Order: sequence, then C-alpha cells, then structure tokens
Amino acid sequence: MPESRKRFLIVLMAVLLLGVALRVGYVLSLSRERIAPDELDYLNSATGLIEDGSFDKTVYYHVPPVVPLLFAGLFTFTGPSYTAARLLQCFFFIAAGTVLYLLGKELSGRLGGLLTLGVAAVYPYFVFFTGYAETEALAIAVIPAAILFAVRSVRSQRWRDCAFFGGLLALATLTRAAVFLFVLAIPLVYLIGWGARSWRWFRATIVAVATFCCLYLPWMAVNRSYFGEIIVTPTIGSGVMLYGTALRIEIPDSAERGRHFKNNIYSQYYYPPGASHRQRLEGDRYLRQEGRRILAAHLDEVPSLLLTNVMRFWQFYPHSPGDQQTAFWYKLIGLGSYGIIFPLILIGAAVGLHRFRELSSVYGFITYFTLVHVALYGMLRYRIPMDGLLIALAVLGFQSALLWLKPALWNGMEQSVTGADGSDAHYRSDS
Repeated sequence: MPESRKRFLIVLMAVLLLGVALRVGYVLSLSRERIAPDELDYLNSATGLIEDGSFDKTVYYHVPPVVPLLFAGLFTFTGPSYTAARLLQCFFFIAAGTVLYLLGKELSGRLGGLLTLGVAAVYPYFVFFTGYAETEALAIAVIPAAILFAVRSVRSQRWRDCAFFGGLLALATLTRAAVFLFVLAIPLVYLIGWGARSWRWFRATIVAVATFCCLYLPWMAVNRSYFGEIIVTPTIGSGVMLYGTALRIEIPDSAERGRHFKNNIYSQYYYPPGASHRQRLEGDRYLRQEGRRILAAHLDEVPSLLLTNVMRFWQFYPHSPGDQQTAFWYKLIGLGSYGIIFPLILIGAAVGLHRFRELSSVYGFITYFTLVHVALYGMLRYRIPMDGLLIALAVLGFQSALLWLKPALWNGMEQSVTGADGSDAHYRSDS
C-alpha cells in the first residue's frame, strides 16, 4: 500500500474516532434522570421485545422498529439502561461518518469526502442528538446511505447499486417513518438520470422498488397483527402532528396550546392510559380529522401557517422562551452547526445544478423532506436526519469557491492530504 494511502486512512480513522469520543464524552456528561418523553417509546419498545417479543410496551404510539430492535439486542447484555442506549448511539457515528465520507467523495473528490466527515464529526447538532435515545443518531447514517446509492446507481447504471438504493431506503423508512413516501420518487430519479428513451430506467425502478418491498412488507404484516388491518406507514402519530399544526390557528399562544394538549388531548387521544394499539390508532385518526376540519374552516390562514412551518423547519436554532441560559446554548449550538455552513450550502446547491441528472436524488430528498414536515409539523429537530446531505453540499460549495479563488490551494491540499494529483477534485468520485 502506498505511503500516501496509509496516511490518508490514518487520518480517516482518527476523525472517526474523534467523532465517537466527542459523543461518548457528551453522553457521559448527561444526567441519567433526564429522559425525553419520546425516548420512553423506543426504550419501552426494546424492553417489550426482550420480555415477550412484542412492541406492546410503547407509552405513546407505535414506533419504527429498527432502533428498538437494536436497543433490545443491547439490553440483552446490559439490561434496560438509558445510558447504555445513548452510548450505543455514539458508535452509530462510525457508520454515519463512513457514509458521509463516501457521499462527500461522490460530490467533491477524496478531500471533499474527508472534509464532509470532519464537519460531521464535530457538527454540534449531531453530537447533541446523540444524547437522545431516539432515531436521529441512526437516521443520520441510513438516510444519506440511501441517497449515496441513488447517486451511485445513476452514475454507474449497475443493478447492484439500484438494489442497495431500494434496500437502504427501506431501512431508512423503518428507522424514520417520514421517509416512506420518497419511494414514489424512485422512478423520477432514474427518469431524470437516464432519460425516457431507454427502458433501463424502468428496470432500475423495478429492482429498487422490489428490494424496498422485500425488506418493508414484513413490517406491514407486523402492523396488521397489532391493529387488525394493514397499516402502510411504520409509525402512528401523524394525526396529532397535523392537529398540532392546525391548532396554531385557533390557539396562537404556545403556552395555552400546551395546556390544551396536556388537559384535553394527550390523556384522551394521544396515549390514553392502558390503551391498545387499536385505540391509539383511532385516536390518531380522530385528531387528523379535527386538524383537517380546522384547516378547512380557516383556508385563508393556511398559507401563513405553512410559511411558519417552513421557517421552523429551516431555522438556525430552536427558540427556548423563559430559560435564558438554555436559549443561549441552543443559539450557540444552532449557529455553530447549520448556521455557519448555510452560505456554503447555497453555493454548493447552485454549483451542483450542472450535475442535476446525477444529483437529482439529493435535491429531491431535501425538497421532499421539507414538504412532508411543512404539511404536518415543522420543527428544526425533524430536519436533523438530512443535515448530512446539507454538509456534503456545503463542502461542495467550499470546494467550488476555493477552486475559483485559489485553485492551486485546493489542489495542493488534495495532493498533500490524499496523495492524489487533484484529478478527482472536480466534483466526481474516482471510485
């Protein structure tokens, strides 16, 4: 193995280990008594799997299965433990970092991949959400992995890459339910990438969708065993999200709206004590109907409501009224994450348009993920699983700016760090 390649692999491993170490240090600094409400669903689901092989111990609503299954495997050895679950998530970064390196390499060459990995390793939001035993830490790996193979399959035109795209998209859906409808975009990815003249796009769609279904359909059967009917989506809870968005029209004050949920909604519809999965499903459907009723009665206010959801989804940092210290840290974390790279994201998105056929899945997923959350419930936290795509675009923007201002500097960095001659730095992987 050439010395330059050895040096590059050492750097890659060092950055991966740095990312894991930062997350472990952060998780160990957290109070063991600090448990977010949503964490209970995943942790109790894992406990239920160990005790009787079912997800029936969820407190709130049915959750996607991948994270509870991983936690259940861990708890088999450690016993139920919030800290153990969070520490396991620290090591998810090995997968996430590897995937983001490869995605960055597809967009910007090997140095771009290394920079993407480096930013992800210290990205404050990624570190912060490792401290919640939910889906974000794993989704940060599996969502970019699906998009990575979408890009690769368009470029390589290999059926194997198409199958990986479909399979990883199923895994992403079973990790983060909001991904589900992106399966409908698979034909568009190949139509845009290859054009309609050749029927290869159709065969690629069949391969990707068939792989998706092979992994996803068994979970639909599990859902039927719980609810007595086929439930397509892997989680129940979109009704309460739509209702919460619509309720902003009737109850603008957030504190009053919170009291309304606590006193009138949660205990009756969202997670009634001792309710079966079927009862939770019926409650969620009722709240969805109520949300639609409110929106239909205030159609003139819907555009401003959707705009608010867009702003909440894409905001730099969440607002924390009342607690000044918490608000300061939220602002610092937000500006140090997404805020600082935002200008580079815009540059990278503009530059990447000349490769739109190849990168349509990147642009398409960012658009889709925004729309689905704007329609239901816009919140910064829900954007985090796709921030890896934004980091890759930001690195592409940085590369483009540097190649325009000082091309010799980028090429010199490429050669010194990777041992390459810079030939792979112009927006394309050399794999």
